[in-house]
Amino acid sequence: MGTQKQKMTHDSLNYSLSIRNNQLYIEECNVTELARQFGTPLFVVSENHLRYNLRQYQNIFKQYWPEGDVKIMPSIKANPVIAVRKILSQEGAGCDVFGSGELEAAIRGDTPPELISVNGSIKDNDIIRRSIELGSTIVLDSPRELEICQQHADALKKNARIMLRIKPYMSELEVSSDYVPDQKIRDLTQTIKYGIPSSELFTMLKRIPELTNIDLVGIHAHMGRQSKKGEVWQAWVKSFVELTKEVSLALGGWQPQELNLGGGFPSLPDQDTDVSIKGYRGPSLEELASIITTELRKELTRTKLKSEGLTLSLEPGRGIHCDTGIHLSSVKNIKEERHTINHKWAEVDTSQMFLGIGGANFNNNKFELVVANKASAEKTCKIDIVGKTCNLEILFYQEPAPKLEVDDIIALLNTGSYIEPCAQNFNALPRPGMILVHDGEAVWIKRHETVEDVFSRDITPNHLQP
Repeated sequence: MGTQKQKMTHDSLNYSLSIRNNQLYIEECNVTELARQFGTPLFVVSENHLRYNLRQYQNIFKQYWPEGDVKIMPSIKANPVIAVRKILSQEGAGCDVFGSGELEAAIRGDTPPELISVNGSIKDNDIIRRSIELGSTIVLDSPRELEICQQHADALKKNARIMLRIKPYMSELEVSSDYVPDQKIRDLTQTIKYGIPSSELFTMLKRIPELTNIDLVGIHAHMGRQSKKGEVWQAWVKSFVELTKEVSLALGGWQPQELNLGGGFPSLPDQDTDVSIKGYRGPSLEELASIITTELRKELTRTKLKSEGLTLSLEPGRGIHCDTGIHLSSVKNIKEERHTINHKWAEVDTSQMFLGIGGANFNNNKFELVVANKASAEKTCKIDIVGKTCNLEILFYQEPAPKLEVDDIIALLNTGSYIEPCAQNFNALPRPGMILVHDGEAVWIKRHETVEDVFSRDITPNHLQP
């Protein structure tokens, strides 16, 4: 990173963030100056931090799984900006995609086709045919998709490389979900739509040997961000291998070349806006890698499935991206009520609609916040920070803050995953752009949307023309 960082004075300062002389920096860039130069609201991503996070996953899991290759396949939906994807491709990462749009993003982002995993339900003819043409792996979600693969593989005279997305059942697990706290994880993983229901899976397995041009290379399953607890991941791997063994037996002793355990890995700061239960201590990435690979090795041995040469694939999204990004907003107005109640508001130029959150965040702030140009200042007041649409838009309720003034810059931390892709045009607002910082330089990687962009898809029929 070059310059030695000063002592960190904010809990969420991380690999790319530091406070210097009362100013927030991302890498070597002054955040306030970035806001002034590029305009707000604005998403900012650290290239060095992104590369660091990916290398952590690659190095740690390769250390704990020497039996075969390790493929890190970050979910492109977490941050589908092309330049971001190009960085991951340069680092040798594969890619998990959902739908034709994400497949296009992966290709434009220089992902080698053989490292693309085409996932998701209700795949149509076009995406299956294109995946076969590219030589990408198709993760089947239903018997219907198997027949479509066969149809296009025959027509192209080319093998369709497939994996089966199964639904392991952790029958003895009593742990509730961090994501939906009133649901047991074992039940939620069966209830969600993704994956081949086991009752359909075994009927499907009878069909596979009858088909030509179908190359079954492995098994896939995805639990999602249900828990950080080691016992949950142990149960997940155990049930995954048990069901894989049943597939092997049904196919006369077939051995998988690749096992993809999906994603659901928690972000390092554990500040994801879509997770209800967070903040408790979970295993470090190294501890989690040890838990997963130890259980995998044990269960493969027990079920007499081969581990030597077996590729282990993982699909971290939030785990790679979350803490690599920040979101910047400017204070546009200060309001104060002293007649009926004592209350203050800071009106800012961002919105819940840009951040993928609700607008009633009473005592439930979704992000950690730094006033970028007053980063070390004493927090002397409490104030509501409210967004710009006609919704309730209480982004922060009675947030401790230094004295805020018009043109102060608010930085929301840990916005690198699943935030920008969920931005909406409510109130016909143009969505924010994104910049990339790298070794003191900052460049556009997605421009600000314009009002013209917002209405570019509208069509006025002739009979409504003046």
